[in-house]
Amino acid sequence: MIASFYDRRAGYYDAVVHLLSLGMDFRYRKIAVERLRIHSGDLVLDLGCGTGLDLPLLSRKVGANGKVVGLDLSIKMLHRARQRVCSGKYSNIRLFQGDALEIPLRDESVEAVFCNYLLSTVSAVKVIEEVFRVAKPGASMVFADDRLPSGWFASPLRALGELLKNGYFNSSLPGVELLRRRLSDLSLTNHHGGSIFILSGTFQP
Repeated sequence: MIASFYDRRAGYYDAVVHLLSLGMDFRYRKIAVERLRIHSGDLVLDLGCGTGLDLPLLSRKVGANGKVVGLDLSIKMLHRARQRVCSGKYSNIRLFQGDALEIPLRDESVEAVFCNYLLSTVSAVKVIEEVFRVAKPGASMVFADDRLPSGWFASPLRALGELLKNGYFNSSLPGVELLRRRLSDLSLTNHHGGSIFILSGTFQP
């Protein structure tokens, strides 16, 4: 169901995200990527990479000796991501179709994990457990997500009504406490008027 939802919206996903963020989503995407600690030759997992909006930033971050693996469940979102990778000639990016709840990577195989707008979409606890499985000890991790009402992308007007009525959700999404317990050097900041949070830290198994 999630895959089909995003398949139907892949063609205009980027435009909607830019519009609803008033064109400022690039700002907090850049901040989130900058907080990822990466060394030359590292393998970075972009979990739920979508149309690949973060891939150019990650590609430049890892450099020629590193590699970015983008994983997403939606074939059509990945198609847009591949177009972005090909047009930018990013040779250090590989894209795969797969489920964040069952990441198709070996245990302790990645040095860094980047996860943008996923924890509020699927079972956060299960995703984080999978991230911990594939991450090497000491892996750098960054999670960015909405503090807006769930389902804002599917129904922005309804979400806006809930926002005006109830205010922002806090960043205590299911699974965030698990991250707090397992990440050292933890940093949690709010952005874009408090509607986005970025959580980063170092994985300690």
